[in-house]
Amino acid sequence: MKRHSLLSMVFLLGIILIGLVGIPGRADAAGISGRLVNKTPKGKGVEGAEVTLTAYRNEQEAGKTPTRTDRAGRFQFQDLSAKPGDTYTVTVRYQDAEYNSERIVLQDAGATRTLEIPVYDSTTDASQISVKIHHVVFSVADGSLRAEEVLLFRNSGDKAYVGAKEVAGGRRATLQFSLPAGAREVKYGEGLMECCVVPGEQGFVDTMDVKPGERQVTFSYAVAPTKGRLQFVRPVDYRTEAVEVFVPEGAAQVSAEGLKLAGMISGQNQRFQRYTAPGLEVPGPIAVTLDNLPVIGGSWRPYAYASVGILLLAGVTYPMVRRRRTVLRAPSHEAGSPAPGGAVAAQLGGVQGPTELTLRKVELVAALAELEAGHEAGRIPEKEYRRLRQEKRKALRDVLAQLEEGRAIPATTSRA
Repeated sequence: MKRHSLLSMVFLLGIILIGLVGIPGRADAAGISGRLVNKTPKGKGVEGAEVTLTAYRNEQEAGKTPTRTDRAGRFQFQDLSAKPGDTYTVTVRYQDAEYNSERIVLQDAGATRTLEIPVYDSTTDASQISVKIHHVVFSVADGSLRAEEVLLFRNSGDKAYVGAKEVAGGRRATLQFSLPAGAREVKYGEGLMECCVVPGEQGFVDTMDVKPGERQVTFSYAVAPTKGRLQFVRPVDYRTEAVEVFVPEGAAQVSAEGLKLAGMISGQNQRFQRYTAPGLEVPGPIAVTLDNLPVIGGSWRPYAYASVGILLLAGVTYPMVRRRRTVLRAPSHEAGSPAPGGAVAAQLGGVQGPTELTLRKVELVAALAELEAGHEAGRIPEKEYRRLRQEKRKALRDVLAQLEEGRAIPATTSRA
């Protein structure tokens, strides 16, 4: 009887100790902490901002955890898995604008990943929004005449533009895109998301906020000539610093109002006539007439356009960037140092700036599009397709992570 009472007392003491000390966390537990920094001069406080952690397991969403920042703008997520295949993103909602971290991998159990996330005060004033350069690229793909537009937007202010006019679903329109008469089969590319675009009678609007700095947007659409002639009139929606129009050589006779022929360029196994114009004010149109076009008909595959306009512009820009960087860096090598060519090549390969990374991203997106096309057409065996797709997607994730780290969110890892 006494022995039984003694064992009961030991058991009760054990329960009490566990309650006092607590149950140890998982062996692979890690954490993510961070703080918001308002980059708008004399900006408002960052207390109470909504922060959401999204967990992924093997690229599939596995759950969301919300929290809010304290008075100093700090937040923390604890007891997270650092197992292979588990990754995370942090999303911040601040004054109706959204800020997203790069994909986070917690490699060390027990470590805490620390983020610093810049945010900005928001505004409904669009006066600081302009277009640095507006490209229009014509192409014939699968028997369809298409126009692809590549615009580089600039928010020259110090606040995030969140729009003023409410559209479908309670969202607010931010960027406006007018389309020429007869445009159809609109496909959204870089800088646009299907979920955030609202089509209209004259074009479409985007509802994503526009943060200070630059943002590239691409989209394409089919246009229908009448008896071999296309009269293309595209009103601009913002003050535009420069316009460039590209037409495949020999595809048509070109007359362009206000545009001057600036020579020929090569890209995508084709030569293009390049027309340029200085700045346009709203609603000054981009006006081009194409005559003697071939017979157009049939449907267009949505993945085809990725390899036309974007890669054409990358092919024009990337060699110039490489030459400029090489010329600037080569003279710095002195006698006794490694050979200039090798040193410059090492620098170009090891440290890449935003321009090179952006062009590399474009190349990878287009390569993935071409890979999907080849697989769908039966030209690439399943095993080879899966291997190449995995390699290119990993390379794209790495490039996107480098762009995010260099753009906004420096991160360090510390031992908790």
